Amino acid sequence: MFITVQFKDKNKIFRGKTYDYELNEEEKIPEKGSIIRMVDNNYNYICYGTRVKVVDIKECSVTARTQIRVIPSSLEES
Repeated sequence: MFITVQFKDKNKIFRGKTYDYELNEEEKIPEKGSIIRMVDNNYNYICYGTRVKVVDIKECSVTARTQIRVIPSSLEES
């Protein structure tokens, strides 16, 4: 399974380009609109642990970057 994420700007508004990532097969699929942090299979942060928004869920992707695990998050979290 693949997810499409969007990064936030300095004003915490999600916009701009989207990126596809492959979910680890053990991961629960996050809901569209959820805020997450991405980690690799060894639980090291990807993109410095920046919070991203899940904007789409796909069965396949030709542009997927890497396999990730998901840590649920929120914008209120520091």
